[in-house]
Amino acid sequence: MTQSLLLPTDEDMRSNATFDALMWALARPGRVQPLPFPGLFALAESLLDRECSFFCADERLKADITRTGANAVALPQAEYVFASISDSTAVSALSAMLSGNLLYPDASTTIFAQAQIGAGTRLRLAGPGVNGSIDIDIGGVHPNFWALRAEAIRYPLGWDIYLADGASLIGIPRSIKIEVL
Repeated sequence: MTQSLLLPTDEDMRSNATFDALMWALARPGRVQPLPFPGLFALAESLLDRECSFFCADERLKADITRTGANAVALPQAEYVFASISDSTAVSALSAMLSGNLLYPDASTTIFAQAQIGAGTRLRLAGPGVNGSIDIDIGGVHPNFWALRAEAIRYPLGWDIYLADGASLIGIPRSIKIEVL
């Protein structure tokens, strides 16, 4: 009897490397993680499947994400939200997102958004995964977003955030305190 080995495809390896970057981004908040493939779809492709729900206002990206088998739903029901956080109208709509409850804090939203890493508003992050504090610069995010996040976070309740800039990624888990400097 011969035994055949299943070798990962290039797509499998890219998806695995993207998943690793996502996990390290939350484990090391504020530290830039390289992505093997730029864009929000690569992030969706590595995380979402038929058991996931998502919201995306960008129709083109939404069509791509539906190929993962994930269910497109209204914003208040979405586990994963692919959003623009650069203008006040889009940011105020995000107040309807899931933030969990004390029995099921994981019944919350994970946000994916484009941003400029290394330019813009200076933030100080502190909490688990950060040795003391770390300062980062994030552009392309409306200032109201940080205030909205501060209102929504009542650890263990709140949102996990991924900010992508081309082939770079930063994660901010709900356990992190953010001070806008």
